Amino acid sequence: MKIARLAVLVTLALGAHAVPMAQAQQAAVPTRPAHIEATQTFLMTWGSERWDALRTVSADRVPVKVGENTYTLEPGAQKSEVRLALPFRGLSTVRTDGKITGVKVDDLALKMGDTELRGPGTIDLAEDNGTFRVTGVTATPR
Repeated sequence: MKIARLAVLVTLALGAHAVPMAQAQQAAVPTRPAHIEATQTFLMTWGSERWDALRTVSADRVPVKVGENTYTLEPGAQKSEVRLALPFRGLSTVRTDGKITGVKVDDLALKMGDTELRGPGTIDLAEDNGTFRVTGVTATPR
C-alpha cells in the first residue's frame, strides 16, 4: 500500500514538473514575423496555384514586373500571366524610413509560357493594422 502511494506521489510530482517545462519550450519556439509569414504564404500558394489561400495574402490584382515586361496576377479570377516555379530561397525584410515595405527574395524563378527566368526579386507589401498583403512583385532575371 505504501509503495502504491509513493508511486502515485512520484508520478504526480514528475507530471507537475513536466507541464511547466513543456510550456516553457513552446514559448521558446520563435514565430516568424507577420510580413515574412505573408510573403512565404504568397509564394507557396502562387507556386502551387492555391487561389483561395493566395487571395488571403494578396491584393485583387498584383503586377509582376520581370525585367522590362509587366504581367498580371489576379487571384480572384484564378488567372496569372506568369507562374512562380518552386522553390524560392532567401527571404529578408526591406524597410523604407524604418517601415516594412517588402521582402527581398534571393532566388526566384518565374515562367512566362515556355520561358523560365531566374534571379533575385522583391515582394512589395502593404500593411493594414498589422496584416500584410502583397501588392507587387519585381524580378531581375540574371
